[in-house]
Amino acid sequence: MLHCAVKFCGGCNPMYDRGSAYRNIAETLAGVADFSLPRDGEPYDVLLILRGCTGCPYLYEDISATHRIVCASQSEADHAAERIAALCTH
Repeated sequence: MLHCAVKFCGGCNPMYDRGSAYRNIAETLAGVADFSLPRDGEPYDVLLILRGCTGCPYLYEDISATHRIVCASQSEADHAAERIAALCTH
């Protein structure tokens, strides 16, 4: 099972429902990936970054993660579960 963290941007200009997108991703990956908010000093297999728009530049490099999946639109969020699931086969 993948150990994943989710990080939401500040939400100053959200163009899609990031909470709903996260719930869909987590439900789709139940049994494949375990999600939590990031904890200081804990390494993760995946950091899922849900930005509200394309203007947010943060990659949250202070969070240790082997892979970063960045979503800045509903379309990108729709494919995030597939991208994370593909990491299980490598």
